[in-house]
Amino acid sequence: MFRFLPLTSLLLFFFGCFEYEETILFRKQSSGTVEIAYTVPLKKDSNDSLIKFLPTSKEEIITSVKKKSNNNLQVRDFTFRELEKSETTDMYFKRKGKVSYKLDFEDPIHLEGVLIGTFSIKSKPRSLVVKRDFPNLTDNTVVDTGAGEKKIISETSRLLREGRIQFKVLFPKDSECSSNRGFIGLGNLTYQIPLQETLESPDSKTWEYKIRFF
Repeated sequence: MFRFLPLTSLLLFFFGCFEYEETILFRKQSSGTVEIAYTVPLKKDSNDSLIKFLPTSKEEIITSVKKKSNNNLQVRDFTFRELEKSETTDMYFKRKGKVSYKLDFEDPIHLEGVLIGTFSIKSKPRSLVVKRDFPNLTDNTVVDTGAGEKKIISETSRLLREGRIQFKVLFPKDSECSSNRGFIGLGNLTYQIPLQETLESPDSKTWEYKIRFF
């Protein structure tokens, strides 16, 4: 779904344009749910997203998920709505849509190739080790853009200072968690990527965490 395009298209997550939130709930070592929610700019004449790898239709999402032939992920609780004018003050992208949905999994390895960035997971006795890589951003951002839209992107990207992507991991409270990034609480781990950092640093960002189940 998002494999390989990882953060290459996230240049558009500049200030005031998008939001992206991802929450993974590990109910136990072998099953759980991912909840994804994002706000994207829409094309002028349709409800299609300007970002190819963040679609606004349930059918596109299902098709993208099923491209990973060995997964059994189920898409549920899909919602889409166009934001009211009063909900956005973006001077460049007048139309925006908000999408949310959930993916249920019976084996977390099925999330590989589906989530933003490069997601890999290793299962050990009573523990999971997850590694996420987030490549540096490039200019390959919007699909089917005209010269005018590309100029807007070029000009607006300079305004990126406060944008971020938020990740949350939930797990049983009697579990143990360790992570090289983010904040660990009781039964949860949160990590936010400042987009200014991904734009200015040439290195990939690697996030690793381990959950031990009891």
